[in-house]
Amino acid sequence: MLTLERLTRRFGTSTVLDGIDLEIAEGAVTCLVGPSGCGKSTILRLVAGLDRPDDGRILLRGEPISAPGWALAPERRRLNMVFQDYALWPHMTVRAIVGYGLARLPAKARAARVDALLAAMRIDALADRLPSQISGGQQQRVAIARALATDPDVLLLDEPLSNLDVQLRMTMRIELADLFRRLGRTVLYVTHDPLEAASFADLLVVMRAGAIEQAGAPQALFARPRSAWIATLAGYEARLPARVAEIRGSDLALDVGAQTIVVPHAAAAGAVAAGDDVTLMLHPARTRLLPVDAPVAAGEARLAGRVVHALYEGRDWRVVVAVEGESVSTNAPAPVPADASVVLAFTPDAAIVFPS
Repeated sequence: MLTLERLTRRFGTSTVLDGIDLEIAEGAVTCLVGPSGCGKSTILRLVAGLDRPDDGRILLRGEPISAPGWALAPERRRLNMVFQDYALWPHMTVRAIVGYGLARLPAKARAARVDALLAAMRIDALADRLPSQISGGQQQRVAIARALATDPDVLLLDEPLSNLDVQLRMTMRIELADLFRRLGRTVLYVTHDPLEAASFADLLVVMRAGAIEQAGAPQALFARPRSAWIATLAGYEARLPARVAEIRGSDLALDVGAQTIVVPHAAAAGAVAAGDDVTLMLHPARTRLLPVDAPVAAGEARLAGRVVHALYEGRDWRVVVAVEGESVSTNAPAPVPADASVVLAFTPDAAIVFPS
């Protein structure tokens, strides 16, 4: 459906996109995720026709729409974009905003199309209101309905949840996931929030410094990130320096300071050998906090440490533990006193090991 070939964009001496290759399948939701300045919004602007590449091409259904020195006008591309601020005209009703791009249709056909979109977005009761009279989440749905009105091949969304409060963002994640399933449209979605992207992406594309670091289905990517940086995006917070003590068949024995644990060799994201320095990473949701004298379950690894502090997070507590001089956080149902001796228990397959 949408193909990016060696897509490159420079601003002066700065390369914002460095030879991006990406294939976006028809009917799939593709999410670009990464920190500010990584190039994800630049890709969206190039696809939309709001900017031109310095090198490479963009193809829609096999036909070029952008190339160096040439770009098909935005209004001639079968693409529509939902901007971060929604850009709703304040003096127009919801019905008028959604139908704005349908002026060439006969009045009856235009009204029927608008009614169908309002019903699909579940905002038909708001048809006669102004943007100032509806909520942020409702405004977002109006913006999406307007973008869908002209039946685009691809729907582009640029951080559409960033202006919403925390609770509404959670609600809209669910609504967008349902909407994308119902529409079956090709979607290119930009966000800095990996959990937001994972909620509805068929393909998750992680970007950094103008390049694609890793792409794949969200569950596969989160389970086996290729780098420590991507692991951090996936929620692996702890970074513990370690050394490979020995390789025991399909297992690795790791020295973490004065403690030794055993993890599967498959936990290593790259080639490692005995004596190598590595980084052990753990996810707080995949560790358990136990008293120092409590037994761990069969097959679990354990790391002893001392509590630094506990933070209340609304339902559970986030407990920060010092392990061999490094901070490791985990979740607990109740606070634990500072300086308490504890054990972090985890199944060995919850660990990821990166070569240093």
